[in-house]
Amino acid sequence: MNTTESTRVYALTDTDIIMGEKATQYVLRVRDLPVEDKPRENLLALGPADLTSSELLSILLGVGTKKEDVLSMSGRILREYGERAVVNEKNPQRLADSLKIPLVKACQIVASFELGRHRIS
Repeated sequence: MNTTESTRVYALTDTDIIMGEKATQYVLRVRDLPVEDKPRENLLALGPADLTSSELLSILLGVGTKKEDVLSMSGRILREYGERAVVNEKNPQRLADSLKIPLVKACQIVASFELGRHRIS
């Protein structure tokens, strides 16, 4: 384990799955999930139609932040902002401010839905 990993601080959320006793607690992350529960692997195995909106958004975002893993973040974004509101939001700054997510993540979300609206031929 390198120095940055050993000093990393993580704030627990209601959606975290915790393993072990108090002194040896470990928060499960996407990389810890079984292969059949990972969004990218499910996309490859099942196709996009069989994934939830949260799983699709987590694939788009790629990674979470130091404060929140990508699956928790994508679920929270859709829950707090609403699926239709996220799809129709065109202002990344407003999205970032409302959801307390990095501006880069908000730009990814806005750009992806705008790309979906464009007619590419």
